[in-house]
Amino acid sequence: MKEYKDEDDKCFGIAGMAIGISILNGEDLLLGADLDDESGNYLTFTPDYYFQGSPLLGASEAWRITINRYRMTIGMLLANIFCRSMHSGKVISYMEAKKALFSGIAEEGRRSCQLDDDEIRKLFQETYDYLRQVFIDTNVRTIANRFSARLKDNRRLSNCEIKQLLGMIDE
Repeated sequence: MKEYKDEDDKCFGIAGMAIGISILNGEDLLLGADLDDESGNYLTFTPDYYFQGSPLLGASEAWRITINRYRMTIGMLLANIFCRSMHSGKVISYMEAKKALFSGIAEEGRRSCQLDDDEIRKLFQETYDYLRQVFIDTNVRTIANRFSARLKDNRRLSNCEIKQLLGMIDE
């Protein structure tokens, strides 16, 4: 993924990731956002996000959760790019997104999910198509602008603040 050009670009990237995981129903796995995180992990997650399996779950349920978390990861990365490009006014094509992200996403899919490249491509394409539609919506642009401005001002956002900014709970 491209380095952030400036602080505004970073704020929009983080906003995109928060929107992306929320659109894919993972907002409760998100603890918060920190614009100044020195490690570059601008979002923090609950331990459940890093699901490694459980003897209490059947194999098919564990597989479903693993694939779902992987799809959330793809979604956050794509949403980061979509939101940043939306802010800059540049439309991102499928090929540009694939070129920027696919090798890392494919490596993770093979490692964590034992997926083959055709399965990874299918998940990537489906997630790209879905999020492209999300980021076309003018309401999402408004949410991204509000989120990035608040993050820039406050530097950190809690899960509750993120949900408020995304319109999931009343302020």
